[in-house]
Amino acid sequence: MATATELPTPEFFDATKVDQVWRLPYQQRAAEARQWAQQYQMPPVSEEVQRTLLLLIDVQNTFCLPDFELDSAVTSL
Repeated sequence: MATATELPTPEFFDATKVDQVWRLPYQQRAAEARQWAQQYQMPPVSEEVQRTLLLLIDVQNTFCLPDFELDSAVTSL
């Protein structure tokens, strides 16, 4: 079994904001995630033998805030 390697926290993580909701730049974050995975030689999860599961149910908090995803989508209809 391979030993776990401790990776650094991504630069965008801000521990002082964990209790807040804010707009996420999803496209930018996806690009940063790809770059971070390449930098630390992380293979795609589909190639991993060991699986970890995180189950989140209905975590759509940004849909509830003015000027966020759902509000913007409804306004533009």
